[in-house]
Amino acid sequence: MSHHVSTGPFGDRTRPRVAPLLEIASANRLSPRPLRSDSPDLIDKPLAYVTGLDSRIWAHTFLFLFAILGLSFVPMLRGLRLVGFGVATHLLLDQIWNQPAIVWYPAYGWSFPIAPFNVDRWFDTLLHDPYVQAGEIVGLVVLIVFAWARGIVSWKALRAFIRYGTLPGPGRTQLQKE
Repeated sequence: MSHHVSTGPFGDRTRPRVAPLLEIASANRLSPRPLRSDSPDLIDKPLAYVTGLDSRIWAHTFLFLFAILGLSFVPMLRGLRLVGFGVATHLLLDQIWNQPAIVWYPAYGWSFPIAPFNVDRWFDTLLHDPYVQAGEIVGLVVLIVFAWARGIVSWKALRAFIRYGTLPGPGRTQLQKE
């Protein structure tokens, strides 16, 4: 079997590009790459809820970003470079420069702002902030496209995917970690 390899504009060999949100590592395995940019929220939101602190804490700092990037120089952890890129992108989209005490932690002190979870504030932001609304709409569209592209078109298939990580189709393939 032959492989087609294209040549880039500078003569470098490149592989065909695949849409990152639907990237498939093999016929039976999905890549967890879309989660890389959500790492700060996946870490900080639960911690904030438990500790009563602001929802942007440790994983929204340059300290966290540089630790991830520093670890990526260990040969076995090279994949962390992509996580670092995702974290950096997340910090930009969160406009983290508006919270210097967070991003430059611990330069401004060892504590984080206290901000207990407030359901009213959360719903108010969701209903009145166009930036948040746009992000939620884009996220919903991405989820719908993912479900449609992977054949998750029934409630039964959705429940199986959420509960067991299985995709519909022959052999009911199970998602694996990268």
